[in-house]
Amino acid sequence: MRRYGQSLYQPRSPVARCVNFLCAVLLTLILVAGVILFVLWLSLRPHRPKFYLSDFSIPNANRQSAGLANLPMHFTVNEHNPNQKIGMFYDEILASVFYGDQLIATGPVMNPFYQQPKGDTPVQGTLLARGPVPTDPSWGRFAGEMSAGSVEMRLVLTSKVQFQVKVWDTKHHHMKVECDFTMQGDGTLRPQDKNSQCTLYF
Repeated sequence: MRRYGQSLYQPRSPVARCVNFLCAVLLTLILVAGVILFVLWLSLRPHRPKFYLSDFSIPNANRQSAGLANLPMHFTVNEHNPNQKIGMFYDEILASVFYGDQLIATGPVMNPFYQQPKGDTPVQGTLLARGPVPTDPSWGRFAGEMSAGSVEMRLVLTSKVQFQVKVWDTKHHHMKVECDFTMQGDGTLRPQDKNSQCTLYF
């Protein structure tokens, strides 16, 4: 039993004080290292590119009673790299145009290229339409929508992308860009869809 006046304070041994000090230093170093790694991860984490449909046209589309076969399709999609310190390497870009589920044009439109950080590159292409033609089941609906001045279509871009982070490159990512838009009766892009952002899939 503790006697009256005996101190409750029990001095810690030097070994215990040394262990507590080392634990405090270790925890501080772990915290500082965690903050540094988090900041580095934020600065080096690649952000996906962005794509905007700038233009699409099929000249003389409304004057073709025999269908769209062999008519040129012109388009421009603006690509933007939002990363401040990360560049991107693109493989060859393949474009396809769909009317509903029907593929009406496809082909390569751009050779491999490097996109610098915060850079912009217009992806421009011309494809020859393979349809629809009057013998296609979809021709009646397509012709009716052309007469009404509103044809819903979809432009798809596919490629592979590799991010360049400082002095090393990441793995290749399969990229798919879908631009849904409406074509007017004269074969031009509806004004509301100009510069609309496309959907990106990785």
